[in-house]
Amino acid sequence: MKKVIWFILIGGSTSLNCFSQFKLSPADSIRRDSVNRITQQDYKTMLDQLHITSTRPGPSGNPSAPNAANTDESKASPYTNLPDPLILKNGKRVTDAKMWWNKRRPEIVEDFDREVYGRIPEDLPKVTWELVSVTNDTSNHVPAVTKKLIGHVDNSSYPSVTVNIDLTLTIPANGKGPVPVIMEFGFVFPPGFKLPPPPAGTPIEKGWQQQLLEKGWGYAVLIPASYQADDGAGLTRGIIGLVNKGQPRKPDDWGTLRAWAWVPICVMVIVGVPLWSRRQEMIRREEARK
Repeated sequence: MKKVIWFILIGGSTSLNCFSQFKLSPADSIRRDSVNRITQQDYKTMLDQLHITSTRPGPSGNPSAPNAANTDESKASPYTNLPDPLILKNGKRVTDAKMWWNKRRPEIVEDFDREVYGRIPEDLPKVTWELVSVTNDTSNHVPAVTKKLIGHVDNSSYPSVTVNIDLTLTIPANGKGPVPVIMEFGFVFPPGFKLPPPPAGTPIEKGWQQQLLEKGWGYAVLIPASYQADDGAGLTRGIIGLVNKGQPRKPDDWGTLRAWAWVPICVMVIVGVPLWSRRQEMIRREEARK
């Protein structure tokens, strides 16, 4: 593919609440119970690593319960004890941009890596992209070209885990050059699943895909669950399980959210965004400030 400058915005548009509309088959019920059991095992393993022997229950959704969740904003904490983002851990105040970039910002990033999202492994496996199919697409009432791509993650370090990334790219058929692309986190629903119909009298509006194509933009749909499951049972599989060679995570290892964010960066590189050249330019500018 040509190297082009695309703007890729990532959004999650699928709500998993819609599963309440779908009746699980016996096989799906067994799988769900297995996922729940393995998820609880992973949770216990993590508690053991952190030396946590008990946890307090969270607020109840029942308004009549003694520990009912607070819904009164006036009773919410005023949050007056939040740390000052411009104070270094040694107590010194940030006074210029150089101090921010070189000292305070790395401290904040380290806190998020250690306490929130986990650390991305240093040596991530290579992804080889395969163009599976190219089709003419008029499903959104605008002539378009849809490309189905599969990203094969190198599993030579641990062949027991196979990871393939599911990505679909749609661009206007009459495009004469680079086009901006919006990326969506999508989901593959079980066979037979149907979304509930809109209320009667709801006006039919153009879908976001059609609106993009009409403006000359494209869109991509990335299936995050194709490379990392969103449950504790999947943490020894997917990209996390591959890197860890099927072993449980350590407390500061990356989790599903961090893993999901890894692939969009790969996609930007593969489809042509000169991401690393932009990063090098940022570094060059930072060096110039010193």
